[in-house]
Amino acid sequence: MKSLQPPTPHHISDTQALRKSIRRQRLALSAQTRRHAGLSVVRQIRREPQFMNSRKIGLYLDAFGEVPTHALIELCFQLRKTVYLPVVHLKNKPLAWAQITRHQWLSQRMTRHRFGMKQPFKQRGVSVKSLDYLVMPLVAFDHQGHRLGMGGGFYDRTLAHCANSQEHRKLKPSKPIRVGLAYDFQRVDAIPSNDWDISIHAVLTPTEYRRF
Repeated sequence: MKSLQPPTPHHISDTQALRKSIRRQRLALSAQTRRHAGLSVVRQIRREPQFMNSRKIGLYLDAFGEVPTHALIELCFQLRKTVYLPVVHLKNKPLAWAQITRHQWLSQRMTRHRFGMKQPFKQRGVSVKSLDYLVMPLVAFDHQGHRLGMGGGFYDRTLAHCANSQEHRKLKPSKPIRVGLAYDFQRVDAIPSNDWDISIHAVLTPTEYRRF
């Protein structure tokens, strides 16, 4: 499928239109297509040394048509990795990361936040700096590793203190390794970036694992 045309820089309405268009495409996917995508990204990520060598993995629970993360979470438990999920405490504050056990995961002891996503029940969590590897949701990404999020700015605020200007230019890696999870059609030619935007180190799709 051809990638969507990118928004024109400095036109917020076009960025909003891009978000709306891609979210519509995601929600139109069949349950079978989503399930297949979730299994395909597991096959891709198993080949990546950075993931295989990481112990503390940050993930999220899909809630808005994203690539399903259930199989990824299962893989982490199978590989005896420690799994963390994001917790929203306040809208304008960084996300916290709460560790979940396999028992919690299997029993689905989660609560639904008023923003629509599920999260661990009544946990304070740790800083994102504690993680080795972070799988992030996104609406769109480009060939330079720029990421268009849902618009709330949660991940940019959370990661702001983990990346300096040098690292932002990909000259110096930092923890955690940031990997966007997406369908292939979420790739666009270019995304306008701001000084506060946090780019990703790699993107994981059903067909590839691409480093930037």
